[in-house]
Amino acid sequence: MTEVKLDRVCKYFGETKAVDNVDLQVNDGEFMVLLGPSGCGKTTTLRLIAGLEKPTSGLIFFDGEVVNELEPKDRRVAMVFQDYALYPHMKVFDNIALNLQIRKVPRDEIRRKVLEVAELLGIKHLLERKPGQLSGGEQQRVALGRAIVREPSVFLMDEPLSNLDAALRARMRGELKKLHERLKTTTIYVTHDQVEAMVMADKIAVMKNGKVQQIGTPNEIYSRPANRFVAEFVGSPKMNIFDAGFVIDKNPRLAAGSFDIDIPDSLAEVIKQNASTSELLVGIRPEDILVSTIKREGFIEATTYLIENIGNLSFVTLQIDDVLLVAQTPPSIGLRVGDKAYCKLLVEKLHIFDKKTEQLIV
Repeated sequence: MTEVKLDRVCKYFGETKAVDNVDLQVNDGEFMVLLGPSGCGKTTTLRLIAGLEKPTSGLIFFDGEVVNELEPKDRRVAMVFQDYALYPHMKVFDNIALNLQIRKVPRDEIRRKVLEVAELLGIKHLLERKPGQLSGGEQQRVALGRAIVREPSVFLMDEPLSNLDAALRARMRGELKKLHERLKTTTIYVTHDQVEAMVMADKIAVMKNGKVQQIGTPNEIYSRPANRFVAEFVGSPKMNIFDAGFVIDKNPRLAAGSFDIDIPDSLAEVIKQNASTSELLVGIRPEDILVSTIKREGFIEATTYLIENIGNLSFVTLQIDDVLLVAQTPPSIGLRVGDKAYCKLLVEKLHIFDKKTEQLIV
């Protein structure tokens, strides 16, 4: 197993900065996910770790040793690509064994290792077939087998599930997680799918415009996002965020146009000490909004704008003047579009961001 560390790593392509001053540490045996939208620099970061690209500046360490000048073959990494990159004219056995054959590993040892890996991945019955005879999920397992048989110190995976249908992708997420728990190999995994990241990762590094926005466990990323971008990118539906002014007169409150949210003195004190202005952004997850069909004390009147039923859950969009809030409710709530509804935002679940910097205050 290997610890991977990036220290102020930058990568330019001409005038374009694809990776911007990235600091990252992946501990021995950790499953780290690089998460972000297309073009955020996550795949370039992976390629820098693999040695397929050279950093413009900064250092890359494997177990404390600088590897900037090491060729990919000397880094003991194995990469699984989005398109699997299998050789169509070769049988599954030979696709998995190819790297061992190139290294002139004895034939008996190659056979033993390929059979072990095929058993591990449940593809022993496919070894005599060619890639064109396999399903997408089977091809993905072969690509994994080819990586595992090399016994790398680091697995690098670039959106390996993105070509699979939704049901198979969900199943393979679980399979990959179980495989990692069994092998304990340091893994760095790239995806734009935040569900994939939340389910699989020990830690997540959220990226935007070549910069790391936040690193943390899935729970930390979801429960305490560092800024507005992370808050809106992680979570489905995304976090509700709206403008509000911070007001202190008789009681401290957040003034959001036609409605106010009373807040405790302790929260007001944190805002007063950390906000650059009185203009704030208030965020709240859909599951942290209570919805009622009857008027109740402390609830805000709203109009039902949209209803989305998803099996055992409904997501109801409520309109309060120009503010739209998505709330999670049971389907049995009985609302229809246009109905009056009443909602309460759980104050203890509010996320307060500085409007100027968009960084989390509390």
